[in-house]
Formats: sequence, structure tokens, C-alpha cells
Amino acid sequence: MRLSWSEHLRNARTFVLSADGERGSSLALMGISLLILSQDLLQQELSPASGLAASQAQADSLLD
Repeated sequence: MRLSWSEHLRNARTFVLSADGERGSSLALMGISLLILSQDLLQQELSPASGLAASQAQADSLLD
């Protein structure tokens, strides 16, 4: 992950606390942060070390 989960949460809290005059910039930055978070989560899900392949194999064996 490029950012840790705590860094993602800190960013979200910072945007929520921004002043009304900065709402447009905050929304734009929140959009970028959400894009980074989605990419980080996808990367973690596709990572072989995440154990996803093992859990998928277990789920497949239960269906057989």
C-alpha cells in the first residue's frame, strides 16, 4: 500500500474538518484519496501474499 490505513483515515478526517470556503478543494482531494485507496485495496487483494488465492481455493472446495 502506498498509504497505510491510518493515513487514509487521517486524510478523510482532515477533509471533513476543512472550512466551507475550502469545500471544492477538499472534495477534489477526497476524490484523489478515494482513488488511491481503491487502488491500494485492489493491489492488496490481487497480491499473492494476501492469502486470497488460498481462501478462494477453500471456497471452491466447499462448492464441490
